[in-house]
Amino acid sequence: LIELSNSGASGSLFYVSSDDEFIIKTVQHKEAEFLQKLLPGYYMNLNQNPRTLLPKFYGLYCVQAGGKNIRIVVMNNLLPRSVRMHLKYDLKGSTYKRRASQKEREKVFPTFKDLDFMQDVPDGLFLDSDMYNALCKTLQRDCLVLQSFKIMDYSLLVAIHNLDQAQRERAAGTCGGDGRGRPAAQRALYSTAMESIQGEARRGGTIETDDQMGGIPARNSRGERLLLYIGIIDVLQSYR
Repeated sequence: LIELSNSGASGSLFYVSSDDEFIIKTVQHKEAEFLQKLLPGYYMNLNQNPRTLLPKFYGLYCVQAGGKNIRIVVMNNLLPRSVRMHLKYDLKGSTYKRRASQKEREKVFPTFKDLDFMQDVPDGLFLDSDMYNALCKTLQRDCLVLQSFKIMDYSLLVAIHNLDQAQRERAAGTCGGDGRGRPAAQRALYSTAMESIQGEARRGGTIETDDQMGGIPARNSRGERLLLYIGIIDVLQSYR
């Protein structure tokens, strides 16, 4: 397992499997209990809505070590390590205190927030209309599911790979990835894009995934080609 340095505000530890398929995250006792309570409804939703952007929970385990219970959940990995994310945002649709901290900004790969997004991408991101409609439909459906479980602390994770910028970096010889070694070819099991949204948008058309590395094609206001990696995260905090 490869430990990821960016533990969230929750203080959870994150690991990614070496084949890049799975994220392993430590969860609190309350969150583990909450996940077990959610399971019937969550399972029903996954069956009815296979294109969901909610985390795909593959397993919940409890390991005893030194007299302590350590609970871990195994999920799909949203962000392939072989693709450099030029920008990454944790969005809640709120602007109250939603700016990345100074400490976060000093990281090599910071995760920015809503106010940063509004400042960095004032004109938004541009998607093909079918893709946009499919994405919105999926998000609305997912939010209704979360609402029915009284969950409201979740975020939309949006990571952006800029194809044109990556090309410029390669030409300048500065593209270093994130220094954690690049896995060879991966199967895109990321819950985003290809399998989720394009499937919804194209219904049965064939999809070229190689060049898109599992991302949703988009453009910025300057017309640069982007790949978006999108998923709903942090869904285990029950609101009381």
